[in-house]
Amino acid sequence: MPVPQIHWENRVGNQLIAEQYNYDLNALHQIVANGEGTLTDEQRAVYDAILTMVENNQAEGSFLHSAGGCGKTYVCNLLTAAVHAREKIVLCVASSGIASLLLSGGRTAHSQFKIPIPINEASTCNIKKNDLWHELLLHTSAKLHPV
Repeated sequence: MPVPQIHWENRVGNQLIAEQYNYDLNALHQIVANGEGTLTDEQRAVYDAILTMVENNQAEGSFLHSAGGCGKTYVCNLLTAAVHAREKIVLCVASSGIASLLLSGGRTAHSQFKIPIPINEASTCNIKKNDLWHELLLHTSAKLHPV
């Protein structure tokens, strides 16, 4: 079992945050090193733009929108590895449960952000200030949603 490479003293108390740091940095760096060379020019442009926003603390939420088969899931998973390799939190969401299974650490958007079902014009996310989900969102460097 690899030795933990994260400074856990800064992340104790919130299991949702702790789960986001449960990875092997060496394996992530290898995934990124192997994957970056396989990106198309368009994929690389999106990848670089999102990583730049992460590094500048500007990546609030990113929708990866293109036709089916263009590699959105692949780019999203590579971005997840790259952001985690930088010891930052990234949340990947999808619109359906099946699609979320293809994402590294993926969840449905309604599960991750506590969006009620059914939704109406008065609906709001069920995340309360200072709860565990709120704290997770505050510590998140990027939110990715391939559509």
